[in-house]
Amino acid sequence: MKKVGADLVRRTIELLLLAAIILSTVFLAAQFMIFQNEQGSGQSAARERSRNILVLGKSDRKAYLEQVFLGAQSRSKANDAAVDLYTGTSATQEISTQALLNYASYLQADGIIVYIESSDSKLDIPLNKQGKPIPMVTIGAYRPDLPQLSYIGANYSELGKITGREIIGQIGQSGKAILLESSGQNDANHSNLMAGLLGTLAPHPEISIKTLQFEKESSFSKEDNLRQQLASEEGLELIVSLTEENTILAAQSVRDLNLSGKVKIIGFGDSDDCRSDFEKKIVTELISVKIQDIGRRAMTEIFEYLENGYANSFVSAEVEILKGGGE
Repeated sequence: MKKVGADLVRRTIELLLLAAIILSTVFLAAQFMIFQNEQGSGQSAARERSRNILVLGKSDRKAYLEQVFLGAQSRSKANDAAVDLYTGTSATQEISTQALLNYASYLQADGIIVYIESSDSKLDIPLNKQGKPIPMVTIGAYRPDLPQLSYIGANYSELGKITGREIIGQIGQSGKAILLESSGQNDANHSNLMAGLLGTLAPHPEISIKTLQFEKESSFSKEDNLRQQLASEEGLELIVSLTEENTILAAQSVRDLNLSGKVKIIGFGDSDDCRSDFEKKIVTELISVKIQDIGRRAMTEIFEYLENGYANSFVSAEVEILKGGGE
């Protein structure tokens, strides 16, 4: 009886393990179907090219990644490569960065351009059929622990210096400005940006920079807070924003208070809203990282590695400055 009971327990455990494996396989297959359904017949192009490059990232980065994709795609013909974009989601959940990387391994991609989130935990790198890491260029958050070919992003220290020089260019060596910041900007990139900006302004103590930091509050509260500051600051010449969200907020506040042309705005971003405010001459200058350039440079690094066995570990994306409020 004891032997029969032990056999029954063993068979039950085996069945449970088999069920778990089947469920895991079904779940992974469902994720892959989501990707394929979203992309339609995108894979047909891959079969017509000798190599396939994937641009990957979560769905809330889709607008950004679409620009990266366009930049990468512009280099596809020269490299005889197909480029596909995957930001798959299901109706109920966000597809994780790890699932996207797993999918790249499933497709046996020749190269990957992936947006890494600062919140991503330890990631397993996708492997090819030979068990070797698929060549990977990362954008977004920098993770030194990842075996990436290259990280492509803004040189934030230099970006801060550029912003500092543009402040001086707008108000001279003396004047009053408000710098808009958002709570939570405490990462290394932001620290480097601020160090570059303040270091550039240090030789000009006559420039008065007041930092206005927004806590986690509603958009209306932020706008109300900024309007109060603009109404109370005498002699204010310039608003400096370091994010797209705050650039749009600054433009709206200046417009509401009829300060267009009286208070200048140096904004940051490449969104349609930011460019619209620039073209309407509400935003005086618009500083942005050229996103399509990131895709082009990522392709250069991947194919440099595939053809010659090496790549640059860090690549600075090109910065664009639009001046004159659209003039």
